[in-house]
Amino acid sequence: MKNLVVTAFIVSAFSVLMLPSYSFSQLVDGENEYRLAEVNPRNTGSDTLDSDAGRGVWVAANPDLDNDGLPEVIVTEYSGGGQVFVFEMIGNDQLEFVWASKKLEENGKGGGSTPRSVTTGDFDNNGRQEIVFQVGFNPNDSTDAANRGIYFYEWTGTDNDYGTEPILKLPFEDIDAAFAGVSVGRTESGMKIRDIDGDGKNEFLFPPRAFNFAVAKLYIMQVQSGTFATGDAVITNEFVYEDMVNVPSISPDGYVPVGTDIGDVDNDGMDEIIVAGWQNIGSGAGIGFIQIDGPDAYTPAGVVVRLADFSAFVVKSNPLFATVNGEPVIYLHGTNAGVSESQMWIMSGIVSESFVSESNITKLFPKLGFWSAWDYGDQDHATESAGDGIDLYLYGGSGRLLDIEYDGVGAVTDTNSYSVTQVFDLADVYDNVGGLFDDVSTFPGMDLDNDGLRDVITSYKGSSIDSLNGQPFTKNNFGIFFFEWGDSTNALDLVTSVPSKKRLSIITPDDYQLNQNYPNPFNPTTNITFAVPIQKTVSIKIYNSLGQEVRTLVDNQIFAQGQHTVQWDAQDNHGSTVASGVYLYKLIFGNFSKSRKMTLLR
Repeated sequence: MKNLVVTAFIVSAFSVLMLPSYSFSQLVDGENEYRLAEVNPRNTGSDTLDSDAGRGVWVAANPDLDNDGLPEVIVTEYSGGGQVFVFEMIGNDQLEFVWASKKLEENGKGGGSTPRSVTTGDFDNNGRQEIVFQVGFNPNDSTDAANRGIYFYEWTGTDNDYGTEPILKLPFEDIDAAFAGVSVGRTESGMKIRDIDGDGKNEFLFPPRAFNFAVAKLYIMQVQSGTFATGDAVITNEFVYEDMVNVPSISPDGYVPVGTDIGDVDNDGMDEIIVAGWQNIGSGAGIGFIQIDGPDAYTPAGVVVRLADFSAFVVKSNPLFATVNGEPVIYLHGTNAGVSESQMWIMSGIVSESFVSESNITKLFPKLGFWSAWDYGDQDHATESAGDGIDLYLYGGSGRLLDIEYDGVGAVTDTNSYSVTQVFDLADVYDNVGGLFDDVSTFPGMDLDNDGLRDVITSYKGSSIDSLNGQPFTKNNFGIFFFEWGDSTNALDLVTSVPSKKRLSIITPDDYQLNQNYPNPFNPTTNITFAVPIQKTVSIKIYNSLGQEVRTLVDNQIFAQGQHTVQWDAQDNHGSTVASGVYLYKLIFGNFSKSRKMTLLR
């Protein structure tokens, strides 16, 4: 593998679109080399990713969120008020920042440093996807108590619009009365929305990562009837799994469900829910299984609790189910916080989900990765390639991203059957690295921009220690890192910001321009000039000093990339001449807008 040279730059969207094309060295199919294709812009107006952004990342594809065939990338942020941000892949190497949820607190963090994780799905089965995340934390804190719950923002039917308020905020106490008085809301992973039991209705898997045994459970919820939009949705617990919970008087540790995956672990033709546990008391972890018997029917199966050689502090990690050479296996990763050491295991040879034990777990790597931020893919190929098996993309600690690949031959339980490649090291670029790649999102064959090259996306939770060229990243940090299979010497340059390489651009509200009207003051007509960085549907509206709409000059009209001018003749929507005064004109594009003032003098 070549030495990785990390590069990126931020320029205006107009400059990006005029960049020349570049040639790339042809990689051998299966070669574990990747280029950094893009990071988020460091300033996105009022909605800016700060040093604690990038806690969680999620890719909405197959289906996408708003049914336009363009996948979305969603990232969480909790320090600058607590939000989620949505970026849409609009073309080859091009993302657009299209939506942000309402800030929980204008000048503070979301409770308990939340939201951390995010997922998507059509939970109420009405044909419209929701963006789902949870907010905590302390029920005895008035601010936290007001914000606590699971938030659902639903696609409104308009392109890239998920509302200005959540369509539903589900209080934890409505899920289980035992949540009253319990600090909760820091789920790092494990939330899933899908039809797991084949009844035509989606279920919501919710592991609360609670610090209280009364709610240390996995909740499987469904919308029994109604929808969020009509306000009559009836949400019930389809099943509550608590077999991994053992109070200290019975077991030396208590195990809290935190991560989930779904697969047929014993090849019996029926899927199981795989549950990874986090410890409540001492170091340790548990793995549990739930047999999916059919519609609304579940059977708790085997549980593997704390093992002598399985001492993991599994905080963020989902178990990863895969089929390797026809054999179902489960990959596990955990970090012992006490000694900051991480280990990776594989579960194999499961003949029944009801009979699992320590003998099914093999340690693959005693010291590898950190904090269990990972995902499963096979991304070291062109999109059209059949691929060659399995790659696990894992945060390696100290700003590193690793690719752990099964080589295709040899026992899956043998460490020698795997190769470990460093995909990226932020320490090669930053002066100091204090943050971490806190989440990874990919899936086999993922090629979000349809350029023939497979992708891996990571979120980066920054730190006050982070600095680049002597400048700290306390605000406006790089919170999204977009990697693409390809020649690493064609990566982006974070240091020089010179646009000398092929790049993926991210369009933000800053790339839309609204000029001062001319003439100003005016009588009786004035020209309003604006520019859009891509083909875009926009509106232009004029308001009086009371905020009342006076005139719609442009109503959801498509404009090509470039500069455009419209004229206002000082008449309202009814053709009447308006009075002298100060008016506000607004350019509306998607869920964002820009406005200026102008003066009419008679």
